[in-house]
Amino acid sequence: MDLEFNATGHLGIPVLDELDVPRDADFYLCGPSIFLQDLSAGLAAWGVATDRVHMEIFGPGESMTPGISAAPVRPAHAPAGPSDQGPQVSFARSGLTVRWDEKYQSLLELAEACDVPVRWSCRTGVCHNCESGLVSGAVSYRPDPLDPPAAGDLLICCSQPQEDVVIDL
Repeated sequence: MDLEFNATGHLGIPVLDELDVPRDADFYLCGPSIFLQDLSAGLAAWGVATDRVHMEIFGPGESMTPGISAAPVRPAHAPAGPSDQGPQVSFARSGLTVRWDEKYQSLLELAEACDVPVRWSCRTGVCHNCESGLVSGAVSYRPDPLDPPAAGDLLICCSQPQEDVVIDL
């Protein structure tokens, strides 16, 4: 396999200097936590304002399945308090059907209120860790995901039901 690249080694301030990257640029860093710590500290020492450095961790680390592996198993239940007369939301695997309430920002928040196990990480439609099967119904997104889910799926972290839905959770 032929690989083409311009340099070997780790990205650091010397590379940014060589490329004449302006110090007032916005920096979007993605990587393992130690990389983010090292490069963000280097950027700060180089004179970059902290509000210009944006980070997203990926790689080995904490579990990305909160609500599933890191929490005690509790039976799924209707959320506390009265529910709105919104669309029905059925969590098929959990055997629970409840009404949507506008007090929730997303179907993920509703699932959490019901102790329905669900994977998630970013809560903004970027990582797709929460992608789940949409058995039936329609949803809208707020915010719009970076990339749409696969056909027949939904991103539970940033979706709201537009009609009765059945989700494979």
